[in-house]
Amino acid sequence: VTAADNLARLAVFDDNPSSSTDNLNNYNGLTVLLSGRSPSSTTGSPRVGQTTISSVGYNGGDPTQAYFATTQAGAIALQVGDSGYPAMYGWTNPNGGDELTVLGVNTATGSGLNYISFLGVAGAMNAANDVLAPDGYALRVVGDRYATWAGLFTNNINSNSNWGLGGVNNATSDQYVAFDASAPVNTTINVNTNYNLRGIYFLATASASDGFTLSGANTLTIGRGGVTNYDNSRQVFSANLALGDHQYWNVGAGGVTTGAIATNGHLLEIAGEATAIIDGVVSGAGGLALSASRLELNAASTYTGKTWVHTGVLNVAGSIAASDSVILSDNTRLEGVGTVSNITGAGSVDPGNSPGILTANTVDPTGGLDFNFEFTQTGSPDYANASASGNDVLHLTNSTPFTAALDAGNVVSVYFNVGSLNFGDIFRGGFYIDENTDLLALIENAAFDVYLADGGGSYLYNGVTYSLYTGPYAIDLTAVSDPANFASGAVSGIVTQWTIIPEPASLVLLSLSMVVVLRRRR
Repeated sequence: VTAADNLARLAVFDDNPSSSTDNLNNYNGLTVLLSGRSPSSTTGSPRVGQTTISSVGYNGGDPTQAYFATTQAGAIALQVGDSGYPAMYGWTNPNGGDELTVLGVNTATGSGLNYISFLGVAGAMNAANDVLAPDGYALRVVGDRYATWAGLFTNNINSNSNWGLGGVNNATSDQYVAFDASAPVNTTINVNTNYNLRGIYFLATASASDGFTLSGANTLTIGRGGVTNYDNSRQVFSANLALGDHQYWNVGAGGVTTGAIATNGHLLEIAGEATAIIDGVVSGAGGLALSASRLELNAASTYTGKTWVHTGVLNVAGSIAASDSVILSDNTRLEGVGTVSNITGAGSVDPGNSPGILTANTVDPTGGLDFNFEFTQTGSPDYANASASGNDVLHLTNSTPFTAALDAGNVVSVYFNVGSLNFGDIFRGGFYIDENTDLLALIENAAFDVYLADGGGSYLYNGVTYSLYTGPYAIDLTAVSDPANFASGAVSGIVTQWTIIPEPASLVLLSLSMVVVLRRRR
């Protein structure tokens, strides 16, 4: 479902005592909004009615999944064709906001009852994630907070007194908890033992500089409720994290920074307005997905699952070479000076951080990938300096650098961030391949756009304004041998070269793309 369809990302309401124990009685009596249609075939329309859950029970099928909630089929009765409509619960979240959550979907009616396939059990949530995770999505799950951090004099995460609770320590283990910096609390929490929280909420405050830091030598496991940051402050997890389930994080307007994350085979989907930063190693067989504005990966990660960019910008400064692939949705961007594996999808590849070198294994351009390169100097890039190479480079290391040749569905945009283009100028950069392959044949059928820095230009790229370049010169695009001493080692490979030449007298520029003259050079 595309973003343009404006469907909300509703959560499943989890009202169970633990992640492994279901308590169906907790749902009895909850107000539920049933959606469906009128029984009239001529005047029927979608509508919503309010009722209450009579019971939740097991129907004798798969014991991990086959649960039904029922309501009385009086004034609100499901009709044939209503199957699949959501049954929703109005939940007040820990930050005081009201939102709709999902309890299940309409399934059947009969014997004076409406039947709702129930999602609020571990088996059903796991089954939903089994369907979602292969496409890079995790079920959003929420629950009422069990306790709010009240630590004043000590900061151990497992101490009941720090949560305003009595009794033996560890009462908050596997529970939904909140952190509220508006109260006079210690904002540095010590993960003093390996600990498990099912879901974490950071509540909003008026200050933008009162975020929490969870540190310590032990591991904090986060369950299916994930992390939600309602605050405009950045929250920091410097203690090692582990995923206890597939999960969805909303980093909010403040953002979240983490250290190492062990996926344990689970998917972490990250959403929110601010930048999410992972400074530590992401490991395990799980994957990462971005449904937000920006995610920065700064370490040499070893996770083997896929990496999805559904929305926003993925910046790789470290390595995700072990990840199966990076899949870019339309209008997303991959950038950075690190190393990735195989790139596919429909977004754009923008090496560097204005400018720099991004290393990848292969590129599959068939989904409509685009490429953006910024050049700031003539001659070759500084291949040894990935973060300040002078000209952008996409370094492809596989013996088959492109799984298919580029075509008109792939746009290659070149941004010359220089004062002017002069006859005889030579710029090297863009695509670099390790193998002695006909690079020009692989890229020559792409659509090429050329821009020149212009303070009054109408195109903005990496903070610089540009105008489309239409002459007076043409640009001769060739592929030439250029030995490179990359940080990973010396390579005698082939790079694209852009030479400023006089416009051929016989060439009439009918379109911008004809500024680029392709010439195969031996």
